[in-house]
Amino acid sequence: MCEMLKGVRAETATFDGVPPIQLNTEGCVEVDLVVSGRGIHRIPGQIVPCKAGDVCVLAPQTLHGYEAEGNEDGPTVTRILFAPDLVLSGEAGLAEHPRFCYGVFCEGATVAYATLNRKTLGEIEPLIRGLVRETEKDRTDCCDAVRSYLSVLLIILSRYMNEALRAPSEISRKERVLMAAALQIVNEDFSSVTLTLDSVAAELFVSPSQLSRCFQHGCGKNFSDCLREVRMEHACSLLKETDLIVDQILPQCGLRDLQSFYRSFHGFTGMTPSQYRKKYNKNITKESKGEKIMIILSEISENLQKGKGKIVKEMVQAAIDEGADPSQILSEGLLAGMSVIGEKFKNNEVYVPEVLVAARAMNMGITILKPHLVSSGVQAAGKVCIGTVQGDLHDIGKNIVKMMMEGKGLEVVDLGVDVPAETFVQTAKEQGCQVICCSALLTTTMDVMAEVVKLAEAEGIRDKVKIMVGGAPINQEFCDAIGADCYTVDAASAADAAVELCKSL
Repeated sequence: MCEMLKGVRAETATFDGVPPIQLNTEGCVEVDLVVSGRGIHRIPGQIVPCKAGDVCVLAPQTLHGYEAEGNEDGPTVTRILFAPDLVLSGEAGLAEHPRFCYGVFCEGATVAYATLNRKTLGEIEPLIRGLVRETEKDRTDCCDAVRSYLSVLLIILSRYMNEALRAPSEISRKERVLMAAALQIVNEDFSSVTLTLDSVAAELFVSPSQLSRCFQHGCGKNFSDCLREVRMEHACSLLKETDLIVDQILPQCGLRDLQSFYRSFHGFTGMTPSQYRKKYNKNITKESKGEKIMIILSEISENLQKGKGKIVKEMVQAAIDEGADPSQILSEGLLAGMSVIGEKFKNNEVYVPEVLVAARAMNMGITILKPHLVSSGVQAAGKVCIGTVQGDLHDIGKNIVKMMMEGKGLEVVDLGVDVPAETFVQTAKEQGCQVICCSALLTTTMDVMAEVVKLAEAEGIRDKVKIMVGGAPINQEFCDAIGADCYTVDAASAADAAVELCKSL
């Protein structure tokens, strides 16, 4: 390919999400034609509505970006980028000359606009199609054609630009140069987790506050937002074009935290990564689908352990959308995460607050999953009733045991506090509970547990139901003395024991 053609390229892109502010770091002039849709065009100091038929010409190193507006389809833009000193001859290729790009830009301007009617659009579109066609050919004899198409295009546009809005530069040349240098670093090094405002400012020998002000003035966004958008745009590209799993995408985008990635990605696209891939990646194979489901289930477990209920809900829905079996989502996602919390609680690695937020996250996920579990006929691992015995109003320990049991897939009937022995036994008979769980904190209420055991024997269900006891004053000796079946020292162990007792019946 000849040297001149290396300085020209054409592409068409649709902006459905919110792309990052872009920068032509190659010293290119950019000619954009909105071919369909509508949205917003962000340039330094301005937010300009755009629609089909709008043309924008941008000088080299001009910051800008397109995005959708509201729920409408975003703009589809055909872009021609060219190096003026290579492609244009004479004064039209000289950046400082008044006739630069055949006078498209007025003095001091970096952006020029025109809104075309049907007639004028009919003049422009064939030229742009011709440029796109010629730049796709790898032939040296295309150089003259490209130069001719581009020269005529700019000359015609300059006529309409003379009567149209021209956007003067809203930031100083010094700020523009600083922004260009900073964004070039971002575009090159965004995969580094150590890239920050401070590190970029240090590389450019300016203060972080100066660079931050420059970003706010230049594109109306702070540095961290621009960096996040660049990373999210790259993540979108990887989801569209590859079968990489999320854990593999994170390091390529300079990200370490799965939780913040999902939050940022959803804010950027309005979708989860799996929903985005399903919509845009047409090359997902059947073989990779199972792997994707496993990754989603892993993410459900991890976010549940962190108590991120909103993300758990989204990921449960994503797993359903991918066609995962409801029982698999329950066992390998929600219950797997709660089991980890149970083990950590047993080992004093997490405490009551962490258990409570994890349980809340699991319940949020169950809310989404429950209708699918019912329709698929998934059965609980067993059924228990639990309560604090009569005369005792303490319920914190009882509630934690309940959460742990639900986290093991058990159906739990919560009888509350101050529960008489008759209520425990009657509930077990009527609702088919396999285990009765009695909790107490006060020593004065321990005898109620013995009454539960005696009443179960009197009602003839002792061989059909197991009785568990627990609480601060309870120990194994007391359990044996009253004839109960099981005592455990903590909530996690109680949940494990309840599962085993249900299996034994």
